[in-house]
Amino acid sequence: MTQPPISFSEKASASNSGAGGYPIQISAKDLDANFTYATLEISDLSPQGSPQPFLVDEITGPGGHKQRRLIFQPPAPTSGTYVLGVVDGALSWIATEAC
Repeated sequence: MTQPPISFSEKASASNSGAGGYPIQISAKDLDANFTYATLEISDLSPQGSPQPFLVDEITGPGGHKQRRLIFQPPAPTSGTYVLGVVDGALSWIATEAC
């Protein structure tokens, strides 16, 4: 399982100026780092055993926090209106007609 940037259990068990780590205060900065990161767990394979149709990318976001994002494969076309669908068992962007 992917660990968030700040481990509160590690902070609680660390010595805090000889006080043994308890009581502990949770800082807003630590909470922001963990919520920005959001530990999304994604298997490399689908339940059927085929590769997932997306990649997980890790970037540095606002305030220097690590962030994760999903990048769909194949990428979406840059013009027109499309829906993501399955054609012959593979994900494909399918053009839609204007109403």
